[in-house]
Amino acid sequence: MVASNSARFTIFLTHPQKWLRGIRNKASGVFDHLPLQMPSTYGPGYDHDGNSRRITYGAAVAKKVVELLGVVGVYLISQVLTWCFVLVFRLHRLQFLSTIFGMIMVFFVMLVCQLVWQSTDALYRHHIKSKVDFINSNIGIGFTVPLIAISFTSILDAGGIGRIIGNFLTTNVMFWILVFLLSWAAFVGVTRIPVMKASCFHRRHVDLENRSGQPSTAIAAPDVLPPASRHSGSTTLNGTMTEYNTDKDAGSIPNSRTVSVYFTDSDCPNTTLPPPAVDLDPERGLPNNARVDGENHGEPAWIAWMKVLYPIVLSGFLFLAVGLPVFVASGDDRLLDGCMLWFAWISTTRLQRAFARSKFLVESPSFKRTITTLLNPVVFTTLAMLAYTRAKSAATGEDVDEISYKFSCGTSLSGIWTEMALEPGSFRPGNYWFGAGDAAVSLLECGIVVWGFKLFECRHQLHSCQGLFVVVVSFFMAGVNVFLSVLLSIAMGLRTPEAYAFATRSTTLALSRPATLVLGGNTVVNAALVVSNGVLAQLILPFLLPKLKIDTHAGDDKEKGSDSAVTVAAGMAVGINGAAMGVSYLYDIKSRAASYAALSMTVFGVMTVVFAAVEPFSMLLTELVSRYEAWL
Repeated sequence: MVASNSARFTIFLTHPQKWLRGIRNKASGVFDHLPLQMPSTYGPGYDHDGNSRRITYGAAVAKKVVELLGVVGVYLISQVLTWCFVLVFRLHRLQFLSTIFGMIMVFFVMLVCQLVWQSTDALYRHHIKSKVDFINSNIGIGFTVPLIAISFTSILDAGGIGRIIGNFLTTNVMFWILVFLLSWAAFVGVTRIPVMKASCFHRRHVDLENRSGQPSTAIAAPDVLPPASRHSGSTTLNGTMTEYNTDKDAGSIPNSRTVSVYFTDSDCPNTTLPPPAVDLDPERGLPNNARVDGENHGEPAWIAWMKVLYPIVLSGFLFLAVGLPVFVASGDDRLLDGCMLWFAWISTTRLQRAFARSKFLVESPSFKRTITTLLNPVVFTTLAMLAYTRAKSAATGEDVDEISYKFSCGTSLSGIWTEMALEPGSFRPGNYWFGAGDAAVSLLECGIVVWGFKLFECRHQLHSCQGLFVVVVSFFMAGVNVFLSVLLSIAMGLRTPEAYAFATRSTTLALSRPATLVLGGNTVVNAALVVSNGVLAQLILPFLLPKLKIDTHAGDDKEKGSDSAVTVAAGMAVGINGAAMGVSYLYDIKSRAASYAALSMTVFGVMTVVFAAVEPFSMLLTELVSRYEAWL
């Protein structure tokens, strides 16, 4: 008896919460009004477990630093891989294919590793995936650079701009419809052939027969999913460094699918049910998870808000405390430009996300979804940086074109490393200017390379009859797009440089810019076309995909060969016309069409460059343009 009482007294002293919980269980309803959590007996500097909050926060910061170093490591490895392909292709002047071949190399290396070592997938998801997702969630910053670096000498007159807009609308309407209908009709026709039908759908029938004979152990996704906050598999970066939640999961808009290329948790669709929605606390306007964390640590609401908004504060602080003093002292404005670009990007992405989660226009979800999509971070970051360069020119007296050139002069890390390796005697670091815009473009190139990991995640869909079909049709559509778009532009009255810009109108910037330079096209018009195509894709997809009944949140238990012709055709239409921004949107909503879109974007992009910039196709294109202009 004494021992029993002594044990109970010890529990009361060391674990008062357990003691109170036991009393409440014995006397149900009597002590329900008492708080479950006892006040901390360790003082304000400790949590309920007696751990120092300084140590806890220090460990969290150290973990973030380690994760950030991991991101830097992935970035550097991707740049080294790109550089290796630059060395291989430089003799044939095909360096612009380096990022695509880097992506393909990553994909095949991961496939071989998975075949040799079955734990490769688990290792990737636990240690690499979060870094890849963080890079993918921020590659959109690279899309802003060509628009920010616009020179006044490249601006067209009103008539030229009107003809470009008209041709942009014409080519988009034509190719969106053409690609979808052609892909759908061809796939349906091919699968009606008995041999192809058996080859493509044998695995699906076997899977259905097995399910009819025995219950499946997979968790079946419900027909209608509630709005959910879908965190990354590893939320260290996406959850804490960027407060990652997809805009479509804002909770205030049922089934809303707003943007975005920038908040990408782009693993292949799986059967895991999403966690509960992130609801807003009506009293404070905070997400419930932030509110709970704050309450658990006894933190006021403003600290919880700072955890959400600290990237904006940090970027603004670095702009004033680091970038500005360095610029004043040395005249080097790269840090200043970089901090401003980071501040504009973080602020616009948070603005978009805050509006998506707000209570505004909750009674009009479609209208709110449209406005949220129009709050595109690429567009608003570009506008902010254009205002910044003009203000900087007014303050310093420096020409705007010179400021834009210093912001991004087209230098790449692979180019600098190539000069260092091949001409070490003549290399001088001062001869190569690597601006803030060049760093942003290098992040975009890194994002293209690490997409090889995303292809690896969806390898079962790609290694199928549908995957082969996507490759063949994308190959064909690349040739049609290059020749037909340019000839149609000439017919619309555009000059030859602007017409050549349409040859790579929907190819990602990492490929379109070099190919346009080879043709002698207008790179500013080309950059505007590529970004506009991505924004257009994000505007129309939330309305088109539900009407086409494209699978989202579908399970991995759907084996290869199980996707419908509509799903494959929609993925191809997005990959060919929407480029990287459209593909990332499909990844963002976990669409079954995402992997087909990524594959079609890759094949279409590579073959577009081949048809536009590689002889004899480039010579054939220029000859056709010359004869067509003479005929008109």
